Amino acid sequence: MRKSGFSHVIITTAHAERLGGFFAALGWRSEQASLHADAQDFWGAELSTEAVRWTPPSEACEALLLPVAAEIPALRPVDCPVTTPGGIFDFNMRTWSSEWARGFLQDHGWRELVPAVDWQFGDVQTSEGLYIQDDGIVMAVMERLHPPLEGVVFDRMSDIFNSTQMVVDVEATLAFLSVIGFERFVDHAGPLPGEGPKVLQLENYPVEAAEIHLSIAHPQSAMSGSIELIDVPNYPLPVIDVPVNGGRGLRALSVPCEDIEETYAAVQSSEWSAQICHPLAERRLPGVLGTRCFAMTAPDGGRLDLYQLPQRG
Repeated sequence: MRKSGFSHVIITTAHAERLGGFFAALGWRSEQASLHADAQDFWGAELSTEAVRWTPPSEACEALLLPVAAEIPALRPVDCPVTTPGGIFDFNMRTWSSEWARGFLQDHGWRELVPAVDWQFGDVQTSEGLYIQDDGIVMAVMERLHPPLEGVVFDRMSDIFNSTQMVVDVEATLAFLSVIGFERFVDHAGPLPGEGPKVLQLENYPVEAAEIHLSIAHPQSAMSGSIELIDVPNYPLPVIDVPVNGGRGLRALSVPCEDIEETYAAVQSSEWSAQICHPLAERRLPGVLGTRCFAMTAPDGGRLDLYQLPQRG
């Protein structure tokens, strides 16, 4: 159905200038884009008439900033516990230095949600911290400690390579994602080793309550464009009711399709057909998103926008 994971992060923000300054400081390229009425219908009627596309030097994953008023409610409240299910929790970027990233992010409107801690997942040792800004957008910043990160080149911080959803049931969301070609290639069930629980604010809970189920899915078992799912089976929290349109924060992930008609038919004929929130149609949206597309929401409200890849000449 497709050869890649998500290609765009759609962000509705009251702080587009500050967020843009963050991307600009990392050498990302910006492009102004006028928003047609189709975009307002698709993402939320309260949008302004202009958006900004931010593309990293790698060209790998674009961030589309859609300005909204500060009075628009956040999709995920800034004060909710990290493991609260509902919507899209974060996007992930790598850094060569967690200590350097801390000061850099604070200079660009991000504050620490969870200070960076060193922990081990399988054979990989990582330093990971969480940062949040005033729209409730969370970014996980990861520094590879051991073994050395190979095949990934970036200046100070990488492009966006992964996005996490906190969910009620990892298996249910994986079943949903499998209909559009995403398959699990990383899986962990149980307590997080070492300092790992601190990353999810679980360090003060009993060991059995702090057990998690974590899976990562992608059509080709790649990390770039992958979707991470986490549930905490022994300590469930109420699900945030995330609207399918509007709001402020991480609005959607956009996923390219080689055959959008085939993808749409697969969803319509599956048990997840009721998750379609915008039917397949031609829409005038910024950049390559301006084509035939549809939108659907995961079981806990994380929205995916699926669009037709341009035909190869």
